Amino acid sequence: MTWPSIRLSSIWILGLSLMLEARSQTVELASSQLSILTGAERDGFLSAHNAARKEVAVDPVQWSDNLASHARDSLDQQKDALIAAAKEGWTQRKTALPRHSADRTYGENVAGWVASSASGTSAPATKPPAADWAVTLWLREKDDFDKLNAIAPYRVGDEKDQPNEKHRSEADPDETKPRIIVGHYTQIVWSATRQIGAAKLVFDLIDQGNHRTYTAILCNYNPPGNRQGQKPF
Repeated sequence: MTWPSIRLSSIWILGLSLMLEARSQTVELASSQLSILTGAERDGFLSAHNAARKEVAVDPVQWSDNLASHARDSLDQQKDALIAAAKEGWTQRKTALPRHSADRTYGENVAGWVASSASGTSAPATKPPAADWAVTLWLREKDDFDKLNAIAPYRVGDEKDQPNEKHRSEADPDETKPRIIVGHYTQIVWSATRQIGAAKLVFDLIDQGNHRTYTAILCNYNPPGNRQGQKPF
């Protein structure tokens, strides 16, 4: 009795998969640019870091072209995969979020976002945010960090054993929920870190008159932060 419904469900899933695949094949890459941060954008990115560090009374960091080049190389290795993922995720408006490197030589923060235009236009309706928008996103973790610091002696990076109270269900107070993530913020303010360097990948996709600009940011930190058992500052 259940077999026909299973077949219909399977056919529907297959049909949806084929439709999404066909849609992704119509999405075209219009342009792409990979570069280290320079000029005013670099200065704004660095200033955003140092403003956050000043709030917790730690020394400012300096810009490193070597770290920026390392970040650019890391993005270059992921470039094709990020573009392919954005094409496949077009209907879900998925951002191009870089993967973290397995190499722990440097600390690393990543971010990504997408800006779109109205249908029928050939360029984005608004200019995508500058790279320091990534710092704004990472600094959103500060509130959670401050709350966790009220529970002494918590002062490390990401805490695997702390439940995220914002997502805990009232109906099931013991329900297991995603952990709180504050490691992007703690890397920004890690007192032992002395240098940063960042790069960005920007690419444009077009599909049937719709235009989207994707931005991916990768920042490296030296010395790296988020050392287990150590305080950020």
